[in-house]
Amino acid sequence: MKLFSSRDNKKAEAKGRYLRLVIEMLLGVGLAALFVSIDWEGAIAAALGARDRFLDHEIFSVREIKVKAGEKVGGSEIVATAGLSDGISIWRVNPQAIEKKIARHPWVKRVLVRREFPRRVVIEVEEREAKAIAALGKLYYVDGEGYIFKPVEAGERTDYPLLTGIKPQDLQYPAGYATRQRIQEALRLNDAIGKEPFALSEIRFLPREGIVAYPVGYRIALTMGSGDWEDKIKRLRKVIALWKGSEERLAVLDVRFRDQVVARMRKS
Repeated sequence: MKLFSSRDNKKAEAKGRYLRLVIEMLLGVGLAALFVSIDWEGAIAAALGARDRFLDHEIFSVREIKVKAGEKVGGSEIVATAGLSDGISIWRVNPQAIEKKIARHPWVKRVLVRREFPRRVVIEVEEREAKAIAALGKLYYVDGEGYIFKPVEAGERTDYPLLTGIKPQDLQYPAGYATRQRIQEALRLNDAIGKEPFALSEIRFLPREGIVAYPVGYRIALTMGSGDWEDKIKRLRKVIALWKGSEERLAVLDVRFRDQVVARMRKS
């Protein structure tokens, strides 16, 4: 989803702040001048009261809250999380504070809130997209950037490749960044290898480097190493084609070595 640009948002907010500043200065100076010879405290109180009445005037009451989200986060849920309601003064809407609240939702990747004077608030949400499921004691969704972001709940979609071999300490500093890079690389393999019969059911991370992948359509462990996926996949497909009809005899195909595929046969 394409969000409003931060530049447009900043310009709109700057315009609103400038308008409010001018209004406050004019009201303050004008009312203070009326009372300057009488009562300074009264003048200030009157000015503040007039300012509040102006800012809360019906003309600035929010009449439209426009939410652009996806499948995982509904508009009503976003509005409730933001704490917004019809009738609130647009001057009382704090976009930064609302963004922080909404960003806590596990499915929210990015959020942008802006005020459109005089009566509309726009909220745009970019949701995370699950690309895999990581086994870490419990099952967790993983997005395309390698972030493990949410436990899988009952009834939620589970037809993603399972990532195994990751330990909780692998996600902590300083190893966390490298682990996320390895997850991204594994997801690139999953995208490159395509659909059944090669579609992957499991991707297992080896302790130091490389991965072993398990396709849906064959009972074969694919020792992939790391990187250069396109060439390795081509070699795999050639070997599988040569063994067509006898694939069950293959236990392991190792493509870590350049221009080779090392096969290990299943014990009879």
